[in-house]
Amino acid sequence: MKKIVSIIVLVIISFFISQAAAATGIEEQLIPAFLTGTPQTTVANYSQDEISTNMQKLELLYRLVERDFLFDIDHKEVYESMAKGLFSGLGDDYSAYIVSKEAADFSEDTSGTYGGIGAYISKNYLEYRDFTKPETYMVNITSVFPGSPAEAAGLRSGDLISHIDGEPVEDWEADEASKALKGTPNTPVVLTIQRGSSEFQVTVIRKIVSIPTVAAEVLDNGIGYLRIIQFTTTTGDQVREDLSKLLDEGITSLIVDLRDNPGGIVDATMNVADMMLSDQLIVHVNSKDSAKNRSYVSSSRTLVPQTMPVVVLVNNGSASSSEILAGALKDNERATLIGTTTFGKGLIQIVSPFGDGYYTLTTSQYRTPDGNDIHELGIPVDIEVEDLEIEEEEMDAYMEFINSGVLTDFVEEHPDFNKDNIELFVDTIVGDDAIFETDIYRLLIRREYLYQMPYDDRPIADTDYDRVLKRAIEFLETGN
Repeated sequence: MKKIVSIIVLVIISFFISQAAAATGIEEQLIPAFLTGTPQTTVANYSQDEISTNMQKLELLYRLVERDFLFDIDHKEVYESMAKGLFSGLGDDYSAYIVSKEAADFSEDTSGTYGGIGAYISKNYLEYRDFTKPETYMVNITSVFPGSPAEAAGLRSGDLISHIDGEPVEDWEADEASKALKGTPNTPVVLTIQRGSSEFQVTVIRKIVSIPTVAAEVLDNGIGYLRIIQFTTTTGDQVREDLSKLLDEGITSLIVDLRDNPGGIVDATMNVADMMLSDQLIVHVNSKDSAKNRSYVSSSRTLVPQTMPVVVLVNNGSASSSEILAGALKDNERATLIGTTTFGKGLIQIVSPFGDGYYTLTTSQYRTPDGNDIHELGIPVDIEVEDLEIEEEEMDAYMEFINSGVLTDFVEEHPDFNKDNIELFVDTIVGDDAIFETDIYRLLIRREYLYQMPYDDRPIADTDYDRVLKRAIEFLETGN
């Protein structure tokens, strides 16, 4: 077993939200010349295995095309297509060759802001579309930022976008879709959404979107609340800083919210686990070469006292490296998991710069400390509580209400953000004709108030209407 060391690898639910700067490289001389763009003049040094046989065939085919093709050849485009095809042939959703221009808009700097809807997206390359499978030619929403316009419009992880401002996206590359979603703050973008068997339109007002990864505050009764939105290269330091502040303020218990956390840098996850575990297993990492299998153990030093009760909130949007943290804390009986079963992605990718782009490649699989393989299964919770959701058959009515202007008008007339005004909205605007659960209306008006506030002034946790969080607080206060 090994103590925590630096593993610069990436666990990703969508390879477009990865951080290429964190990649580990490989020596180029180990790569066949055809992939580096160097002309291959001989194959005499290749052993006659299947790879070299295929490479010879491919080179011959390429040269035949070059000799006989009527039109000029864009060799860079051909190379990029061959590189993409190599990874596509692996049949692995998480391995791909990505040209830098296609990935440039998918990873915003965590300290920056932009005008947009506040969601991570992904989209298949055009050559890999299957028109019997909408997820292969529509834009996939992989994660929605908390407090974002996308969240306010009811969008969620797993939604598919078929049209942006009336334009079908099926012939767009992912960067085109990303650019179409971004724009001047306070301008509308109309999205056609497919969710299961339902299709509906959503008008989202672009806003200045911040991309935080960590947020924290002290709740009543000395409960610390820490939300980790994604694991990036800076998340470990951010968590350490926020946890230190919470501890300085005298918290007696801790809630770690990993809901809708799509994963990210494994190093950051390991660092956070190390703050809560002492000389305990964090994760097992198994590779193709069994000699490289490793089990990683936390150090003996912890930031969070071992006697402090910890609850972790998860849902189906909690994936990849967020599952490493949840699994480590659960298996070591360091935390109670509350919410719903996690996504289930137990594969690890490296991300390495190569040529004008970079590639992601699945190189290992992880198991929880108890040896559980969670891939496509997820991690079950200790206490199941479902978040509020709009049913598919209710979406048309929901969007009609969202776009009616009722929320904005009420906030303008009653600008003070307090519980009395939220209840006033429910009593006077919604009344007895409520189509949805009353708490959904409360959430909607609460969010509308938050959008009118500077980001740094917004309350982080919703202890009034967030059912999962309320159950966690109840558990910490009563032990049940």
